[in-house]
Amino acid sequence: MLAKFRRLLPLLVAAGALLIAVRGTNLSQVRDALGQAPLGLLLLTSAVMTLLNCAADTLAMFYVFRWFGMQLRFGDLYTIRAATYTLAVINYHAGQLGIIGYLHRVGKVSLSRASAYILFIVGVWVALLMTLAGGSLLLGGEKARALGPVLLLFFLGLGFYAVLLRFPPRFLLEPPPQLPSAGLLMRLWLKLRKVAFKLWAPLHEAGIFGHLRALVVRLPHLLVLLLWHFIALRCFRIEVPFHVAALYLPVVFAVTSLPISVQGLGTSQVAAKYFFSEFSPGGDASVLAYSLSMTAISTASNLIMGVLFLGRGARLGLSDMTASAARGLEDSSADGGSDNGSGDNNPPVSGGPGGLISSASEPASSSLTSAHSGTPEESYPSSEPQPLLAAP
Repeated sequence: MLAKFRRLLPLLVAAGALLIAVRGTNLSQVRDALGQAPLGLLLLTSAVMTLLNCAADTLAMFYVFRWFGMQLRFGDLYTIRAATYTLAVINYHAGQLGIIGYLHRVGKVSLSRASAYILFIVGVWVALLMTLAGGSLLLGGEKARALGPVLLLFFLGLGFYAVLLRFPPRFLLEPPPQLPSAGLLMRLWLKLRKVAFKLWAPLHEAGIFGHLRALVVRLPHLLVLLLWHFIALRCFRIEVPFHVAALYLPVVFAVTSLPISVQGLGTSQVAAKYFFSEFSPGGDASVLAYSLSMTAISTASNLIMGVLFLGRGARLGLSDMTASAARGLEDSSADGGSDNGSGDNNPPVSGGPGGLISSASEPASSSLTSAHSGTPEESYPSSEPQPLLAAP
C-alpha cells in the first residue's frame, strides 16, 4: 500500500500544483498565447539547446570524474548521458543508475563510490542554483524578500558543510568498529556511521577547492539553460531583463528539480507564474503558456535525445550496467551497507582536504593518510577507496 502511494505521490503533487498554477487564469488566453508564439523558432532553438545542454552537462561530469582519477572517453560518456535522459524521463533514479553502472564498469570503481560521485555532482548543481538564487535578494522587492528565510537556511547549511569539510569529526574519518554482540540501537548507530563514513570519502577527497572547481565547470551547463529559457520567455513576449531572469530562473530550475512531481509539472508553473507574471503584458496566461511549453518541449527533447543514443548506449552495455547497478545497490541496502568484496581497481586521486588534483599517477593514499594519523585501517581511505554502500 505504501509503495503504491509513493508511486502515486508525484502524480498527485503535479495535479495539485497545476491546479494552483491555473487558478484565476483564463485558459482560453493561454491557448491564444500558445497560438501567437513563434513555435517554429522555439522548437529550432530547443533542438540546438538540447544538444548543447547534453554536451555541457557531460563535460562537467567528465572533468569531475577525471579529477577523481577515472580514465573515461568523452564520446562514450556523452552517449551514456544522452541515453539516460530517456531513462530519467521514465524514472529519474533509473537515469542515475545508468551513470552509476557505467562508472562502476568502465571507471572501475565500486558501485558505492560511483553513487557518491553522483551525489557530489548533484549537490554542486543544487549549490550553484541556490547561490545564484541568493543574488535575487539584491533586486529587492517583496518577491525577492520572500525567498530570504529559505536562502538563509541554505547558506547556513552550506557554511556548516564547509566547516565539516575543513574540520571533519573523527567518526567520518574512521570506519565503525565491528561489534557483533551490540544491541539493536547500537547496531543501527554503527550502520549509520558506516554509511556516513563511505558517503564522506569522495566529498572529503574533493575538499573545498574541489567543490569550487566542480561548481565552475558546471557554469556552461547553467548558461545554456539560461539562454534557452530566456529565448523562450521572449517568444511569449515576457519582457524580463536578462540579469533578472538569470537570478530568478535558477530558483525555477531548483523547484523543477525537486523529485516531488512528474518532470516538474505543476511546480515549475507555480514558480514561473510567481516570478515572471509582472513582466508579462499578457499576464499570467503568457507565463503559463511559456512554462507549459518548456515542460513539454524539454521532456520531448530529452526523450528524443535519449532514443537517438539508445542504440549506441546498448552497444556499450547500458541496459546491463543499469540493471547490475540496481541489483548491487539493492543487495547492499539489504545487507545493511556491508561491502561484498568489490573494491575499486582504479583508486581515485585525491588532493586531500585541499582539493582534487589532476595527476592520475599520484597514489590516492598520499594526502589523506598524511592529513590524519594512524594506519589505513584506523584513518581515512588509503590505497583502496572505500565503497559507499556495497558492490555486487
